[in-house]
Order: sequence, then C-alpha cells, then structure tokens
Amino acid sequence: MKPITTPTRLTSLALIALAGSHALAGERDIQFVNIITDDHIFMIGNLGTETIALDGWRFCTQNSSQIRVYSSPSGLDGVSIEPSRSITIHLDNNANPAIPTQHNASDVGLFADFELEAYALALYHHNPDGSIPFHDGTFMVDYLQWSIGGVDNDTADERADEAEDGGLWVDQSEWISVRNDTLLIGLTDPTGAELHNPANYVLFNNCRADMTDDGMLNFFDISAFLNAFSVMDPAADFDNNNSFNFFDVSAFLSLFAAGCP
Repeated sequence: MKPITTPTRLTSLALIALAGSHALAGERDIQFVNIITDDHIFMIGNLGTETIALDGWRFCTQNSSQIRVYSSPSGLDGVSIEPSRSITIHLDNNANPAIPTQHNASDVGLFADFELEAYALALYHHNPDGSIPFHDGTFMVDYLQWSIGGVDNDTADERADEAEDGGLWVDQSEWISVRNDTLLIGLTDPTGAELHNPANYVLFNNCRADMTDDGMLNFFDISAFLNAFSVMDPAADFDNNNSFNFFDVSAFLSLFAAGCP
C-alpha cells in the first residue's frame, strides 16, 4: 500500500469535526465519511455517542456493470465502531494486520469492482430476526453514489430508489461529480443529518491547475484562474496563505506547466 499523506490528515480532521457537531442515536450514526479513491478504501465513522456493533450488517455495492453485489452475512460480525472513531474497508486487501480497525474486503465479503466511472455504496442493518430486507430503505444505514461528471447511470443506481425512499439520498438521479484524478470524497455535512446530496461532499483532486474540472489543461484554465484571482476567490490562493499576489500566479503557472498526472 502506498503511503497516504494529505488525504489521511484531512480525513481525520473531517471525522473529528463531524462527530463533534451533533449527537444522534441509532444505526444511522454510522456513515461513510471518506472514500479514498486512489487506494480503494471506504472509511466508515460513528458520528454518535454510543458504540455500535455491526454484527449481521451488510454492504450492497454497484458499478457501471455490476449490480447488487452483497457482502457476507457474517462479514462484519465482531466489528464495532466507538463514538468519533472509524474503520476502513480495503478493497485491494492490503489492510495492515497490526491495526484492528483496518479490514480487508475479502474478509467482509463481495464488493463491486471499484471504479470512478459510476459507483454506489450502501450499508444495511438487520431486522430483529437477523435478516435484511434490502428492498426496504428504512433498513439502509447510509448511502452515496458518484460518477464521472455526475452523469446519471442506470446500472449503478439500482439501490438509489431505496435510498431516496429511506430518507438517505435526496434524489436518485443526483450523483457526486468526480473526475479521473479525484483522490478523495469526503463527507462535510456539519449537521450530522441522515439525508445527503452531492453538495454534502468535498472532493480532492490530483490536478489543481485544472480550474475548469474537465481533465485538460488549456487556455480556459488560465482564464478561470485569472478570473478567480481578480476577485480574490480562495480557489486562486495557490500558496495557501490567504493572500493574493505574484506567488499565487507563479504557483499556478508552475503546476500548469507540469501538466496533469
């Protein structure tokens, strides 16, 4: 597993900030707080005040070609999340065995192949008899979906209607708009609400000079930077010191000249 630098610090800060903003009770305290796309890791946090056991809980994942891929009925048995803490699911099965909060996907069950093109991620809890009625959105704990450019995908959204009916996703046709160089999708809803929409997530991309978010570097990115710089938009603060001067221009031009990865 290659080292995670900035995203790791950001994910930790995001989890602490979210956890301190509210106090819920129940299964929906458990939410997907970060998706580290470059390493194919799901980070799941407890935003409530009580430790929650995930015994019998299951994931349902989908991508642009695979639908309703379920994890094992016993894959999360013995796993609990304490308040303001998180666990990670490593789809590439490179979890560190010395860290008990890291779990390999192969130990949890099946997942749809990770992709940025289109992906939907749901987590369910069970009813009193231990079974999960996947068609019933009230048993869904959390849900999110993303796609390149936010384009609606009729394959990956097979559980989106349940998420909408269950009060977890605002509209099944709305997607978090990611790019090919998106490194992290982070939950930023400060209210701790159950119902989310794409605006509740922040993206960290790997090509900051791509000001137009189209995956290319050209005149339009330069124009977008100059427009942002002229109105002192934080997007143009390339040296991250809350001022706007020659050094921001120089930093932008250096990144632009280097090109996107």
